[in-house]
Amino acid sequence: MNLFFFKIILRSLSKRGVFQIINILGLSIGLAVVLLISLLIFNEKSFDRSFKESKNIYRINSYLTSRLAGETSATTANKVGPAMTSAIPEMFATVRLFSKNYVARIKEEPVRINIMWADEDFFRLFETPFLYGTPEAVMSRPNAIALSEETANHLFGATNPMGETFSLDNNHLVEVVAVFKDYPINTSFAGCKMIAPFMHSYPASLHEQLNWSDINYETFCLLPAKADMASINAKMWKVSSEDAAETLSFRPMLQRLEDIHLYSAKYLNGHTSSRSDIGKLRLLSLMAIVILIVACVNYMNLSTARAQKRSKEIGISKTIGAKRHELITRLLSETGIYTFVSLIVAFVLAFMALPIFNNLLVEQLNFELAFKPLFLGIALLIWLATTLFSASYPVMYLSGLPPLKAIRQSVFSGKSSNATVRKILSVGQFVVSIVLIALALIIHLQTKFMYNKDLGFNPHNIIGIRPPSSQESVISALANDYRMESSVEKVARESGFFLQGNGYSLFRDVDDKTGKRLVTMRVDPDFIDLMQVKLIAGRHLNEKQPCDSITQIILNRVAVDYLQMTPEEIIGTRVMTNIGEKITEVCGVVENFNFDPLNAPIFGLCWHNGHSSTNSMIVLRVKNGNLTEQLTTYKQIFKKHFPNDIFEPSFLESEIGKTYEGIKRINLVFLIFSVLAILVACMGVFGLTAFMAEQRTKEIGIRKIMGASLMDIIFLFINNYTKLLLISLVIAIPVAWWVGYQTLQSFAYRISIAWWILSVAALITIVLTLLTVCIQAVKSAMANPVESIKTE
Repeated sequence: MNLFFFKIILRSLSKRGVFQIINILGLSIGLAVVLLISLLIFNEKSFDRSFKESKNIYRINSYLTSRLAGETSATTANKVGPAMTSAIPEMFATVRLFSKNYVARIKEEPVRINIMWADEDFFRLFETPFLYGTPEAVMSRPNAIALSEETANHLFGATNPMGETFSLDNNHLVEVVAVFKDYPINTSFAGCKMIAPFMHSYPASLHEQLNWSDINYETFCLLPAKADMASINAKMWKVSSEDAAETLSFRPMLQRLEDIHLYSAKYLNGHTSSRSDIGKLRLLSLMAIVILIVACVNYMNLSTARAQKRSKEIGISKTIGAKRHELITRLLSETGIYTFVSLIVAFVLAFMALPIFNNLLVEQLNFELAFKPLFLGIALLIWLATTLFSASYPVMYLSGLPPLKAIRQSVFSGKSSNATVRKILSVGQFVVSIVLIALALIIHLQTKFMYNKDLGFNPHNIIGIRPPSSQESVISALANDYRMESSVEKVARESGFFLQGNGYSLFRDVDDKTGKRLVTMRVDPDFIDLMQVKLIAGRHLNEKQPCDSITQIILNRVAVDYLQMTPEEIIGTRVMTNIGEKITEVCGVVENFNFDPLNAPIFGLCWHNGHSSTNSMIVLRVKNGNLTEQLTTYKQIFKKHFPNDIFEPSFLESEIGKTYEGIKRINLVFLIFSVLAILVACMGVFGLTAFMAEQRTKEIGIRKIMGASLMDIIFLFINNYTKLLLISLVIAIPVAWWVGYQTLQSFAYRISIAWWILSVAALITIVLTLLTVCIQAVKSAMANPVESIKTE
């Protein structure tokens, strides 16, 4: 009997023609999207799990309590590691990491490199395969360094680099004592190319000056299996609060190594971690599920529509003794074969689309992951879930038909519950399509708005040059040489990197414990004019003299509003900050401008003429001209002062553009997913229309013989969808507005949702749906009516 049922399934599948193709292709598109997203999730979830002790390794983060209070830093003080290891028995080992950029001279050529200085237990926590040398050789010798395989090949070619030496910043000589295998891309250390012992780091101040205030060291620790994080967090707080002579500005907090990649997107600092965002994965997963549901709905619609042709088969099967559970098994098996074929096709589609997917999301996914046992198990679960969901209604409906009614087909009138369910499912598809298109339009317009919005300053033609030296006389001489160039309009210096200053706080009074976030930079008096920021009160900064005891500051309007004063009132007022200057006096106020991406609010800004520990960046506003020639000249000037260093100019416009790359990619993903959703929905509409044409072949032939025109036949088909589309509009427009409104809440500056955005989304869905219907209608209307009437 089972063999008999299997033959029936194969015969049924072989006779369905276009419906079979539509079902398989629709499901395949949905499954391909789900496979790609699953591949991404599988890769993201696998981060840092290749290390043997990954489940027992934690990072010690800093929950800030004063400066930038309420935020979390991925780094902590360099004294935290040693203090916790000696005081807390559960901590088997701690490893401090500090990454620093240098200019190295390799074969007499200057090369920009990054070295990660690490404590001796690094290779104990993060086991690393070595090609040459040993972990002990790296960590036990002064001036030793280990290179990754890729870096060794890049710097020294295919030869064994053991024993090669090079200098750091023309000052510190290091020797290559080991070469390790490149870390996999799904680890936080994938970007780590050079490792050296922390206890011999250069400059020596990195490891010699232990303190609780310099929060710039990433620290990992090894704990027992299933360690009590809350208990150890409490012990760390007790140790740090008792040991620190000064008031701590942070509270140490543990974070699992396996959680770092997905749950650290908003953390400050961090030297090694490759950061993703769990929110992005959830959003992409939701979109993939929506497309798969649309594809499954197509299957339901076509299956229930074809129930009329299968009703006699079901009725006869019941009459000769088939039990309902046997019919359910048979129909589920049939659907299972459909979805399994769709899954195979989906694997092919996913493989073909993977390069595009990687390019869209800037990922490096490898399709080899798809053939790992765990991923194949996930794919089988997806297949099973798709089978059960797609078959749920058609199977239960068909298997529940009474034999006599099934044979007579009396239940399949146009007003049956079968037809009602199909209409409800079709409305759902149209609603999803309209919402996705509207959301894609909203995000596109929001991105365009951010690109075109007046930022409050002029970023055009601004070039930043970072001198490698901190010697004031050399930097001043370089800046003066740039001022002499005819192509340079203005020159100024700042301590940040294109308005990205240090984070501090502004306080109303002594009782204000958290304060207002304050972005601070030391700038030249000419900096305001160079950036073309509007000064609304007071004056520019003066050049601070050695005898000056007062540090002058310029605030923006946000900071002034926080102090509950007007720009005019605050001039000459001394304010409280924690930037390290004893007395700060306001000399000017500038209008608010967007120095962060537009999805973030404007923070308080403080420009000052006081001390800064950060090397200055020289900022040039240049005239329009031949940029290539200008950069050649600027490089020559730079090389006159720093002949052994690398000239690396930065462009403010490009830096601003980079901040919106992620938003642009999400917009494109939404657009592609919206197109796929509509494509799948239109395939369903085409299938249902084709089925309707097949069912009404004789009727159409008779209508044509009686004088019906081409437009009459087309309207006959369109009429079936007009009401469904109108119902969809009533549901989709408020839903699309709400979804768009919620999406825009993540942007501090955003567009309003105009009526035409929703109208365009609705119009696109209507046009595509009716166009699909018309194609099939014209095909039916052009058929020979005599042949149509003869059709059985």
